[in-house]
Amino acid sequence: MKITIEQHNGVSVLRDDLLPGGTKACFIGELLDTAFDCHVYASPVYGAFQIALAEYCRANNRRAVVFCAKRNDPHENTLRAKAAGARVLQVPYGYLSNVQAKARRFCDENNGQFLKFGGGEEIAIQRIAERARAVFAELGGVPDEIFCAVGSGTLLKGIERATADSGCKITGVCVGAEYMGGGQNTMLIKHPLPFEKPAKGSAPFKTSRNYDLKAWEVCLKRKGGGLVLFWNVF
Repeated sequence: MKITIEQHNGVSVLRDDLLPGGTKACFIGELLDTAFDCHVYASPVYGAFQIALAEYCRANNRRAVVFCAKRNDPHENTLRAKAAGARVLQVPYGYLSNVQAKARRFCDENNGQFLKFGGGEEIAIQRIAERARAVFAELGGVPDEIFCAVGSGTLLKGIERATADSGCKITGVCVGAEYMGGGQNTMLIKHPLPFEKPAKGSAPFKTSRNYDLKAWEVCLKRKGGGLVLFWNVF
């Protein structure tokens, strides 16, 4: 996968938003079992996984099914998944646990593969670690600091694996549900805005206002000296 790094405000920004579906495009194909008739994901409406799944399935003649909370006006990410060919099923009273329950039932009835939230499988963590090492090679070394948004924790785990024993400081900005992991060189910061509330600021590159932009704002406030990397997922 192509690596694009730009310099903004003294920070090296990894532009994974330029990939179809963001960082998850690096591993999503390896999560899919072709023994199933379709691949099913229960998605927060703001999430990027649904787009990565839809884009991969469109390119590889597979069927993507996305379950999400019902809204009067579908979120732009839901519309993007639908435009990429996913079947989108909206669930009233769409707490994630209810959306997941409906998705699992659909899988049982339609030979569907239920995909874990955030793609949090070992292969995903390993592929992110490999991508991180490739990014470090482009930068000329492991950064002094890395900032990223944290949802399911898959990205963070991959970064931690790639930076083990390096002394790199990682700041993970938790967006949405509380994340309870984190290694010894990781500091977790809970963003005050919930997932569904977009950040009000802006960035000099394309980024998700519900997710990555919140981490970017923290990065600008807390970054130190040396080589700083911001991982823009989507």
